[in-house]
Amino acid sequence: MATVEDIMNLDFFKHNHLELVAGEQGLYRIVTRPNIAQLMNFSDWMGGGEFLLINGVGLGLDQKENMLQVIENANKANAACIAFEISQTFIPKIPQEAIDLANQYQLPIFTLSWDVPFGPILNTVYDFIVREERKESTIMDIMRNILFANVNPGQILQQTDYYGYDLRSPHQCMVFQKEGGYEALKKHFREDKRILYLEQNEHLIVFYPYCEKKQLKNQLRSLLATEDVYIGIGDVCTNLMKYQNSYYQALRALRYLMVTKEKQILFYDELGLLTLLDDVDNDHNIKQYIMDFLAPLQEYQTHHSIDLIETLNVYQECNFNVAKASQKLFIHRNTLLQRLEKIAMLLDVDLNNFNARREIMNVMNLKKYYG
Repeated sequence: MATVEDIMNLDFFKHNHLELVAGEQGLYRIVTRPNIAQLMNFSDWMGGGEFLLINGVGLGLDQKENMLQVIENANKANAACIAFEISQTFIPKIPQEAIDLANQYQLPIFTLSWDVPFGPILNTVYDFIVREERKESTIMDIMRNILFANVNPGQILQQTDYYGYDLRSPHQCMVFQKEGGYEALKKHFREDKRILYLEQNEHLIVFYPYCEKKQLKNQLRSLLATEDVYIGIGDVCTNLMKYQNSYYQALRALRYLMVTKEKQILFYDELGLLTLLDDVDNDHNIKQYIMDFLAPLQEYQTHHSIDLIETLNVYQECNFNVAKASQKLFIHRNTLLQRLEKIAMLLDVDLNNFNARREIMNVMNLKKYYG
């Protein structure tokens, strides 16, 4: 996608002295097409995202009130930006009140010389948008091929080199999941020209240049401050053939996050024991093991109104500490002790035994992962 900032940095506009006078905070806006405003009610014919050209002929923009109305209409129509051609006759200057209003709306306002023809401006903007759309489509196809097809590494690297992406250096595959769409996240990643991203199957898939785990978590936490998002991260990819594996690892880490809701960022290698089980095609056997282990507690719960499985889970989460577990469960210490005695009897285990505790922890972690 072409942004206002991308277009303002084109050689054509640099050569013709396009000058930003307001709305710097809106340079991230997406430009969908160029357009010309010749009537005051131009917003009735806009679809949003226009690079709007105005020379002021017939609009009375030497009057402050009309200039403010143009900015109001452009903002209402979700224009990407406005480029005013300055002339003594029609638009002698952009008044401060208009600059303040554009800053308030974060609507970029530019000035150009009157003698720059509209035709080359329209062609330059349109051609750049088409090239960016073609590039984005190609990058998405490249990512799909890397993740879901048998790739020719040499050909893929030639393509990514052409578009300025260095997949010869280590990357990590991330999978994001959130409600409400990914536009804000894509905007964030779009600003870093090293990052490739693809929206697929209700996820946002990202190829992120490798950095140390602590540093990466710090970078991602800035996103979590404003986005309710979960992020699974696969192992480091040192060559193209590892991206598929890293992607599926990231999906598995994300799956665990979505089940447990314990945190928002999880690396695949942090799954611990579950990474070993994940490589074995025996989901049914594992689920059966969980059910068999917890069956006595489940049977008891069917006839009583006490959730012994949750009691056991909280107890092991609190490192088998009675005081902490009773507080977390909002029950009296003696009540918890009575429940634990019942659990020990039903499972026929000694809850003080190290091996018994280890198995309980494993079962509870497996239960979270497999649902």
